[in-house]
Formats: sequence, structure tokens, C-alpha cells
Amino acid sequence: MGIIRIFTLATLMVFTSCYVHSQSPLTQTVRGTIVDANSKSPLIGAAITVEGSEPLMGTATNADGIFRLERVPVGRHNFKVSYFGYEPFIVSEILVGSGKEVVLSIELQGTTLELEGVVVTANTNKDRPLNTMATLSARTFSVEETNRYAGGLDDPARLASAFAGVTTTQTTNNAIIIRGNSPRGVLWRFEGVDIPAAFHFPNVDFIGGGGFTVLSNQMLQNSDFYTGAFPAEYGNASSGVFDIKMRTGNAERREYTAGISLIGMDLSAEGPIVAEKSSTYLFNYRYSTLGLIGTLTNFPNIPKFQDVSYMLNFPTENAGTFSFWGLGAHDINTKTAESDTLKWETDYDRTGQDYYNRFGAIGLSHRITIGTNTFIHSTLSADGMRYGMDKEEYTFDRRLLPTDNIRSTEGKFSARSTIFHRHSSRVSSLTGITLNRLFFDNHMQLAFRDNPEEMTTFVYNSGTGFSTQSFTQVRFSLLPNLSTNVGFHSMYLDVNDKMTFEPRAGIRWNVSPNDELSFAYGLHAQMEELRTYYSQTTRNGTIETPNKHLDFMKSHHFVLGYNRKVSDVMRVIIEPYYQILQDIPVYPNHSFSIINLTSNWAINQPLESRGTGTNYGIDVTAERFLKDGYFYLVTASIFDSKYVGGDGIEYNTRFNRGHVANLLVGKEWMVRGQNILSFSTKLTYMGGLRYTPALYDESIEAQMYIPDNSKAFASQFPASTGVDFTINYRINKTNRSGVWSLMVKNALLQPDYSDPFYDFMTKEVIVDKMRLPIPSLGYKIEF
Repeated sequence: MGIIRIFTLATLMVFTSCYVHSQSPLTQTVRGTIVDANSKSPLIGAAITVEGSEPLMGTATNADGIFRLERVPVGRHNFKVSYFGYEPFIVSEILVGSGKEVVLSIELQGTTLELEGVVVTANTNKDRPLNTMATLSARTFSVEETNRYAGGLDDPARLASAFAGVTTTQTTNNAIIIRGNSPRGVLWRFEGVDIPAAFHFPNVDFIGGGGFTVLSNQMLQNSDFYTGAFPAEYGNASSGVFDIKMRTGNAERREYTAGISLIGMDLSAEGPIVAEKSSTYLFNYRYSTLGLIGTLTNFPNIPKFQDVSYMLNFPTENAGTFSFWGLGAHDINTKTAESDTLKWETDYDRTGQDYYNRFGAIGLSHRITIGTNTFIHSTLSADGMRYGMDKEEYTFDRRLLPTDNIRSTEGKFSARSTIFHRHSSRVSSLTGITLNRLFFDNHMQLAFRDNPEEMTTFVYNSGTGFSTQSFTQVRFSLLPNLSTNVGFHSMYLDVNDKMTFEPRAGIRWNVSPNDELSFAYGLHAQMEELRTYYSQTTRNGTIETPNKHLDFMKSHHFVLGYNRKVSDVMRVIIEPYYQILQDIPVYPNHSFSIINLTSNWAINQPLESRGTGTNYGIDVTAERFLKDGYFYLVTASIFDSKYVGGDGIEYNTRFNRGHVANLLVGKEWMVRGQNILSFSTKLTYMGGLRYTPALYDESIEAQMYIPDNSKAFASQFPASTGVDFTINYRINKTNRSGVWSLMVKNALLQPDYSDPFYDFMTKEVIVDKMRLPIPSLGYKIEF
């Protein structure tokens, strides 16, 4: 079926769904697999039932661990799964629609002992992360939540801003601050591969963030998010981890999704590659709606983006499963400089730019279960990103001259393999190794105000590197109510010839069926970007690379946790933490520290790995999962984030907001017995980001902002109160579903602040404020 035909059919269904009302109850097929959470071996005869169904609906898995439930009514359901020797499990909040089959991949965790008087209650898939090696500071999130939770905007990073310990940077940017750490410390892992940028327009305003995610929620399955002391398999990260999983296509029938919103137009397709065979495809393409409008109308200064992602899955009878996957993005943003000097208020007005970014990642993965106790996952991958920017600026005598010419390429080739083995019912281990071949190429030319007619080469270098990461971790179930995880991670880079040994450990004690105490420690090291090690300086006419000696930045995480299960659908979590940062690159005898960077096109000064820092605070969560049509999530965090620069003086970090509180509530209603209307809203109150005040007289004379680096980040922007809301209306019809959505971020128009600037109108140095909501009205159809 061609793209034009699919969109034509989708359009017809939009109008049809508004006037046609089905007279018979609508149902859908729910099917999937039930396997061991660690070895991935199928569980034969596992029982699955639909909670609350009358009469009770249920079935059992076959010899391949496959189950199938026919004629499940549309709506929201919980599925209870049980199997002898395994903890009972509830797959909660599953939305069953009439347009597409529901395919579940369920993993059960084995129990260790059966003791008289020990009551084993069913956990939900919201209680624990998918990774069984995680002790605390981790949670799983579903793709559906990125749309249902207010402020999510179908983006995992924006969804995470509702979680405890997480604050945002700007309304227009999805970079997140975890426990006072820089967004650059967050690791994005996709299908087991560490990728540099999971968003459009990356690293423009903040390193570690961008405008929108490149990961369409049509492609993803439930994934994990970590805020500290993460398991040993994660390396080269000091703040947190997104471990994103891609789902496979429907193996039994072809299905499609087409949608349009103010953000983008989506087309997704999935199904068997060959009918009645197990191999599948899953594909999604998206193009920015405003970009298309701008192209058709020649309207200036509109960002344009597009992305594509795919997954081809090939199960075999005896050789495991092979998967070929990929994703890519292309971004363009053009701005025209204002020529009328009477309209100049800031330097931004007289500046024009052409920006582009291209990103891609591909991988070949292989998964195989050996016996019932061993599972091996191996991946070969390549990823790369190339971006560039050309800037021009009107001089005060109205000459338009170039000021910036930037071209940068970075990427890597990787090979990764992990092996899980269950040694006994009490002991299991996961071990792995990653090999990376890194490369970069970085060119930058700049024009300075004292000589605007000459472009000076600021950076012109390239280089390669080889790095390895290895780890092992072991989980011991000491007692039915006591377990521990211990392991280590090691990282090596040949450029600086440095190697780390990073111990990780955690213990969890179920004091009662409803109360849990836990503690975790981890040492987490992070390397700098390759171009930082290769940064060049000139001394006596000789080009030098003084930063190749830099050590890895290191962060010790200490976290204590208390988890209270108030009811089957409600929990309270309290986590105090303390982090010690070491070996941070800083400028000698200066307040500069690399952890405060918001962008890093290039560094051309010598650095020293002798900066330090501390983050400490407490995170509190009170959460009620979706049941009986409503849910809520209340989080609060109080924290302090400090660093010591190369001058030996302690300062606030840029990201030391100090506090954040979120209230997220949502409600669903069944309409006409088969449609679903949902509403959610999020209220956020948080302290402001910090900034360095200006040297006022010097800035006035130079007509530009000159920071007072002796008072680094001594000033703080005002606190803000933000409101987001989402309204969804799902219309179920025979063999199709339509969903209307209205999502608004920053409905109260709270301002985003940026560093001070010189105002040409008032002739003063002032702080910039931008009030920008992000609305998205859209419709999609599933069939």
C-alpha cells in the first residue's frame, strides 16, 4: 500500500469516525509472550487473566511461551500473570483499542524460596524497572505515558521532568537536570547502543538536549530511566540513564498509523515481512508540520526537521533472533538578519544564521537463549552526527559580514556483547564488553569585533580514538526478602591512556510485605568529547594539544531509599542522596568548570582535571497508578549543587535550582461505552537557573555582556510556576481507532531566562525573558 493511498484512507476515516457509531460492543485481540526476565527462555503454561472481567477471561502460554486472548473489550485493562516458581505479576494500565492488536512482551522474575507464612503479592509493571540488577533510583515508563501525562509531548525526556529529582532547562528544550547535574551527564542508550543525540536541534541551547525527540513513540516499548547509582552495565555517564527499547512489528497482520499535529506528520507501518512467517518490519517517518507550511508559503525563519526509524526482526528456529534497526534525523533552521537599525534590541536581531544537523545510527543485533539459564545479546553498530552553522551580522555601519563558520563531525563504530547466566535460583550474573572506534573532525572560523572583516581560524583539528567498556554484576537473593547487587564497570581510552575501576553495589531489604529499605553506591566516570582532548593551543608559533592528559570526570553516588506500598495502586518513595564529583576539567586559576557548559563547539585553552563538586538532596514521590479512571503523581525535591573551580573557590553550579515540586493528576472517562476521553494536568514550581552577573561598566563600553567570573553563578533567575495539560479523545470503530489530542506546555506563559545581554534600545545590560507556550493539536488514526 503506497503512502498516498494510506493517507487518503486515513483522511476518509477521520470524517467517517465523526458520524458513524457502532452498535455492537467492540473488542480486540491481546496476545504476546511470557518469558523469564533474565534468560529470556519461554515459560510454558504461564496463566494470564484479565482482571475484573465477568466471566473471567484467561488463557495459558503454549510451548513457545505465546498466549492469545480473543475478544477483549476495548478500554483500559490490567492483566494478571502467574507461573509456579515465579513472582506473580500485573501488567497494568494497558489501553486496548479497536484499531490495532495489543502485543505484550511480559517478563517474570523467579522466586528464590517458598516458606510457610511468607506471602508473595503481585507486583505491577510500574513497581520495578525492567532491569533486575537495579536497586533504587530507577523506574520504568511506557510509551503511552508520554502522550497521557501532561507535558510529555510524546517525548521521554519531557515525560521524565515529572519524576522526582528531575528539573528542566527551558520550555523549548528537552534537556533535563538530574539531582543538580548537568544535562551533559545523561546517557541515552538505544537498543543497547550509546547514542550521542536522541533529539532534533541537539546541543544548540543546552548540551544534552534539543527541541524534540527523534524517537517516535510509535516505535518504542516500555523502557527504564535512572536518576543515580545505576547498575554496572551503564558507563560513561555521571548523572542518569535513559535505556530505550524498540518494539518489533506485528507478526500476524499488517497495521498502520497516520497522524498529523502542529509538531509533525507521522506515518507508521508494521507487519510480517512474508505472510504467515515470523519475520517482521516496523517503520516510521515524520516531517515537521510547520516546516512543510514554511516550504509551501516561503515563510521565513521556521525550523524544519524530519526523522525516520525502522526495525527488521528475523527470528530463527535454532540460531536465535537477528534484528536490523536504524534511526536518522535531519534538521534545518534559517534566520534572516534584521537590516533596520531602529528595530535592533539585541545582538540577536542583527544576526542571521544557517544551521543544519544530520544524525544517524544503524545496528545489527543478535539474541540467543542457550538452554534455560543463559542469554547472549550482541550488537554491531555505527552512529554519527554532522552539524554546521554559518552566521552573519550587521555591523553598526550596516555592513553584513560573516561572523561564524562551523563544521563538525563526530561518530563511532561499536561492537558490544553481554551474557546473562543464572547460576542457581539465588545467584545470577550479567557480564559484557563494548569496543568503540571514535572519530571527529572540527573546523571553526570566527570574526571578532575589533576586526570584523577578517575571519580567524579558531579551531581546525581532527582525530580518532579507541575506547573500551567492560562490566560484570552479580545479583544474590540471600533471603526471600533480602537481595543484593554487586559489580564493577571499567572504561579505557587510548587518547589519554586512562582506565577506570568503578565499583557498584546495592542492597534491598523487604522489611514487611509493604515496606522496603534499600541502599546503593556507585562510582560513575565520564569521558569528555573527543574534540576536547584534541583541543589545540599555540605557543611560540607551535601548535600543541595540552588536554590529552585530562582524566575522566568521576562521581560517587550514595543513595538511601524507603519504599512504602500503601495499596495495590499507590506507593510512597523517599530517597536522600549525596554525590561527590572529582577530576572535573577546569581552567587554571579561574572559576570556569566544564560541568557548567551549555554548548561546546570548541575549547582552545589548557584544562586541568582538578575541579571538584558536590550534589546532595532528598527526593520524595507519592504516586497512584491509573485505576478506576484516575491517577496522580506528586514529586518534590530539595537539593544543593556546588563546584570548586580552578581558582580553588566554591561556587553554585549553573543548574542549582535548589528545589522543584510537581503535581500531576489525570482522569479518564468511558464515552458511549467504547470511546475514551482523558484529561491530565501538571503543575510545576521550581527555583531558577543561576547565572553570572555582568561587569556593568565594561559591558556598557563594549556594548556586549562581559561576565564577572569572580562571581560565577552568584545570581539566580526568579522561581517559576508552570502549568501543562493534555486532552485526548479516542474514538473506537470497527477495525480502526481515531485519537484527537490537544497538548499545551507552559500554558501560563512562564518566562524562560537566559544570560544577560546588552540592549541597544535602553543602552543597558538586562536579562532576556522569553514567554513561549508549546501547543500541539493533532489527530491520528490506527488501522
